[in-house]
Amino acid sequence: MKDKIVSVRMKKDLSDLISKVAAQRGEDLSDFVRRAVLRELARLSYLSPEEKKALEIQA
Repeated sequence: MKDKIVSVRMKKDLSDLISKVAAQRGEDLSDFVRRAVLRELARLSYLSPEEKKALEIQA
């Protein structure tokens, strides 16, 4: 399956902070945002228990 590009608009301060944190963690911006989205989906119970565990979300 091909990846789809998704664009979002946010305030510059938030974008700068996300970029800074991602860089400090040694990951690129896209990986940071993907993980954040997956963690929120897991928190809302849209992912399997195994996926939740991998994202460190309590089942």
